[in-house]
Amino acid sequence: MRAEDLFNDPKSYKRWYELHSKLYENERNVVRSFNLKDCLDVGSGPDIFHEEIGGRIVALDISLLMLKESKSDEKVLADALHLPFRDNSFKCVFSSVTVCFIEDVKGFIREMARITKERAIICFIARDSPWGEYYENLGKSGHKYYSHARFISRREFYVIINDFMKISRIRSTLKKMSETEIDGVYNDDSGSFICVEAIPMKPEPLSLSLNRHSGADPADPIS
Repeated sequence: MRAEDLFNDPKSYKRWYELHSKLYENERNVVRSFNLKDCLDVGSGPDIFHEEIGGRIVALDISLLMLKESKSDEKVLADALHLPFRDNSFKCVFSSVTVCFIEDVKGFIREMARITKERAIICFIARDSPWGEYYENLGKSGHKYYSHARFISRREFYVIINDFMKISRIRSTLKKMSETEIDGVYNDDSGSFICVEAIPMKPEPLSLSLNRHSGADPADPIS
């Protein structure tokens, strides 16, 4: 099933977060801790985390119905694997759980790294976590969304990110298998809902590269 067909019911999708309000609140607390501002939200859905983002927000989704539900002033209908922006177009790019529904994770991360100028914050449910295992089992039982999810382990995800960006911070929540408690925000990946902040790898200035290959000391004056 195509992603645009899977996510064709924004009200039902949003209702999931309303019915699981404590899980949602925990996830929002983690997203809020990054002090996001002026971001492109890739796979935005019906503005699930936009209350936690300040400044300019550009909502991007592959589903026209999801975008129609969005209240963002700027909306873009596009595939996350082919983002219609120039390199370094945004100070910040954000995405939550979209990676769990992407076939080509490496291509997705490549695109996120390409268009961000300063940082990317990508949140996901780790396959090797209590909630990841729970959602995978729901998928095997035919759940509308989780049966199409492709959960990834922490290590697999970090390896892919490190091909394109440098991980600067990891925070998580949902250590407990509880839908009634407020969990903490942890400065590690011990929870099931994990947000990774990464910064793009900037190419070094040409002068430094030339000096290193020539053996010259960049601090020495040119005689």
